[in-house]
Amino acid sequence: MKITINNRYMAMQGLYWMLFCVSSGFISLYLQGRGLSNGGIGTVTAIFGILAALLQPMLGGITDRSNRITWRHMILMLAIPYLTICIVMPFIPGALAGATFMGLLILLGNTIMPFINTAHYYYSQKGEYINFGVARGIGSGLYALLALVIGFLAEGYGIEMVPISGILIGLLFILVVFRMPSSKEQLEKAPREKGLQKGFMLRYPAFTFMLIATLLMLTAHNILNTYLLQIIQSVGGNSSQLGIALAIQAVVEVPVLFGFSRLLKHFRPKTLMLIAAFGFALKALMYALSGSVSMIYVIQFAQMLSFAIFASASVYYTSEIIAKEDQASGQAYMTSMITVGTVLGSLSGGWMLELNGMNTMLAVNVVIALVGVGFALISIKHKELPQQKAAA
Repeated sequence: MKITINNRYMAMQGLYWMLFCVSSGFISLYLQGRGLSNGGIGTVTAIFGILAALLQPMLGGITDRSNRITWRHMILMLAIPYLTICIVMPFIPGALAGATFMGLLILLGNTIMPFINTAHYYYSQKGEYINFGVARGIGSGLYALLALVIGFLAEGYGIEMVPISGILIGLLFILVVFRMPSSKEQLEKAPREKGLQKGFMLRYPAFTFMLIATLLMLTAHNILNTYLLQIIQSVGGNSSQLGIALAIQAVVEVPVLFGFSRLLKHFRPKTLMLIAAFGFALKALMYALSGSVSMIYVIQFAQMLSFAIFASASVYYTSEIIAKEDQASGQAYMTSMITVGTVLGSLSGGWMLELNGMNTMLAVNVVIALVGVGFALISIKHKELPQQKAAA
């Protein structure tokens, strides 16, 4: 059977989200096991998340401007250090070492994300068929499977099962990326006006408002995700139940992502972004009212209306509203807001837990999500500029 670019892209998406699970899904479990407090976990995530948020647009701009550097070069440049760190982690004990290593995995894992999305754009422009929704759905499915496996392995054999899992996945991911054909040299570079990179936000005002909405949506999302272990522990759960909760959350994304092409036939990407904003607010409210592990399992189904829609809609929204010559930068800005949301969610959630407790954290989270809905509404009602319409 011929292995198509679409098949390879699906494999790349799946393995990437397994890597993401290793770093972001189990950061609390791993750093708690290394002796860090909730505030310390939030600080580590914030420091390295800020670095990732700064690095993403920078590397995206380099890729847009370069005739030689492709998304594949960028991914390999980030994935090889990721694998190296996973190999080293089990052999160097201590809280400081654990915090540094896990922070670097967060930095590298988040910085890879925009280039996974940019690959979809490049292949589509080249005329290759890429079913992004199915590819992203496979990513969610494999994330769910790995979350279950790591959760049970960590309960039975200890927290070093987290980086050990990353070694095998990292090797497979690098192999798949290395075998992906690079498309950039086959695309005609669009002419760039002098100083085009200046004033990116001013040239895309509706996009800018949606970036703010994304920041708030993902802050609310990551307050819950980063401290899901603590939320589960507060109602009597443990790490294996964390794995189950993460798995449910990822599995329910799959049908939405697999059917995303049908959603696009009925809704524009900006409308789907608004629906996702309401979904994040609903999920935040449900968590504030939760009282048992079983209820948390049920709440995870709200992922279908929030992150499941956002995961694909954000990529299509950026592709629609940003001009061709700014695509890598646009995807990088969108992803950087996801990363900054991780930073703010982790930092604010950690300190709220330390100073005011679980109920305060969950209540404030509802407010953050609702403000995100407000900015999403402003964005979709903002008149698009002629340049944006042309980009669509």
